[in-house]
Amino acid sequence: MKEYKHFKKDKSYWRALALMIGYIVGVGMFGLPFITSRSGVFLFVFYLLFLGFIQYFVNLVYANMIIITEDYHRLPGYVNLYLGKAGKHLVFITKIFGYYGSLLAYIIISGSFLYQLLGDFLGGSPFIYASFVFLIESLIVFIGIKLISRVELYISALLFLVVFIIFFKSVSISSFSNFSFLNWKYFFLPYGVMLGALDGSSILPVVAKIVRRHPQKFKSVIRNSMIISMLITAIFVLSIVGISGKMTSEDALSGLKLSLNNGILRFALVFGFLSIMTSVLGAIESLRETFSWDYKVNKNIALLLTVIIPYLLYCFGFNDLISVIGLTGALAGGFSTIMLIFAFIKMRNKKHDLSLFKYAVSDKFFYLIILLFLSGIGYTLFSFLNN
Repeated sequence: MKEYKHFKKDKSYWRALALMIGYIVGVGMFGLPFITSRSGVFLFVFYLLFLGFIQYFVNLVYANMIIITEDYHRLPGYVNLYLGKAGKHLVFITKIFGYYGSLLAYIIISGSFLYQLLGDFLGGSPFIYASFVFLIESLIVFIGIKLISRVELYISALLFLVVFIIFFKSVSISSFSNFSFLNWKYFFLPYGVMLGALDGSSILPVVAKIVRRHPQKFKSVIRNSMIISMLITAIFVLSIVGISGKMTSEDALSGLKLSLNNGILRFALVFGFLSIMTSVLGAIESLRETFSWDYKVNKNIALLLTVIIPYLLYCFGFNDLISVIGLTGALAGGFSTIMLIFAFIKMRNKKHDLSLFKYAVSDKFFYLIILLFLSGIGYTLFSFLNN
């Protein structure tokens, strides 16, 4: 491993950290309270810690690849370098599925939040609000998202404030009886949603640019963003379930109407909406760059390809939030990770540069992770086909 001098936590570091947290803490977090109210707190904690560690390791693998590869790519481009065009196209199809699934989930939940905020005053339906929001977000990406990345730190700070307000409010109104601790019937239920909730790998090429590929700074951003995101997720999920119990809604917040006063609820909805907005902007930009960086598609056409498909899926009635998040996390996240690991093994054997790892990692550990994700894919497909 190469040695690098200690780095200074300057503006670029905090900007990268905020961007990473803002990307991780997105739609998946809002689906976890509903899942936890069914499967139990024990399984929530188990999956949070276990998949949190796995996702941190996977992020380091991807970041290491970004650091030692000369040009910037998205995952299909990196896989192409080390596994060839067949691997590139397979990953591209998988990432397309994942991005479209994520954007569809963002459309569903942003429409729900904005409807909860404005529906009583302006009328309309969640569909109208979701359509309006997605149009605005697409225009922002068309114009440029530099402003959003600059204010991400402040939006993230406000999101933390909202989570802690809900937590302190929940202390006085939560009921111990609202928690179920273990339901074996739903043992695998949290897998896909939790994987989607903790996945921040797609934003890593952007973070790498911000920190100028500085290994220690990059690793620190990955580690701290994962720890903070897991902490926020735990506080948020346990607070919501403690308040709502079995009445927890799929989007987490709308089910709080009977328990929180209107001021706190609207405050939570506003910043829940903002956190979703920053995440969806990052997802739109990531998919557009996949088209333009790795397949040389014109940027405007790439943007059109990015936004039209998920919106059409929403129009055709694909609006089950939990199913969308679970399928996207387990299938797209799982397969992409498998291909990433194969590419990393090939790269490691070729370049022998492990800038982000103190110690050599055994191939057996990599293959165990591959087996884990293959099992998750198999279970998810089996459950989906049965249901």
